[in-house]
Amino acid sequence: MKRKRSFRRAQAGFSLIELLIVVAIIAILATVAVPRLMDSLKAGRESAAIQTLRTVHSGQATLQATKQRFGTLKELTEAGQLDPNYASGNPVSGYIYTSAAEVTQDKYCVQATRQEPSTASRDFNVTEDGTIRFVESKSPGPIPHGEGAPLAGAGAAPGTGAK
Repeated sequence: MKRKRSFRRAQAGFSLIELLIVVAIIAILATVAVPRLMDSLKAGRESAAIQTLRTVHSGQATLQATKQRFGTLKELTEAGQLDPNYASGNPVSGYIYTSAAEVTQDKYCVQATRQEPSTASRDFNVTEDGTIRFVESKSPGPIPHGEGAPLAGAGAAPGTGAK
């Protein structure tokens, strides 16, 4: 009598349960990592806006020293003090930079306004004393001259007269 041999195939691959467990673990990690990544991106955009406003203030100080007046973003660009992208009105790193209308011999205000609410949580401005101010809100909007809370530790450069 012939005996049937029962050979069991060697299992190759993963079972459906094992794959579902791996997918569940990846989903849990993603729910933790994605919000942190988004927060890091927002903080990076805000840091870039603050640094740009510091550059604007430095350019304004140079223009004030050479021409005895402050200038608009366009004038700063023409003087070689600022990259043309910032004066174009187009967003740079999620922020749109504008000069307030009242640029005079002793007064200016440059605003960094979020392009959309998801860009970051704060809008900024810098004035002639070099103080960078911010307003934290859900909807973006330009900050008028002198309004907003001063940014702690990020005010004027030394020797510019900020208090």
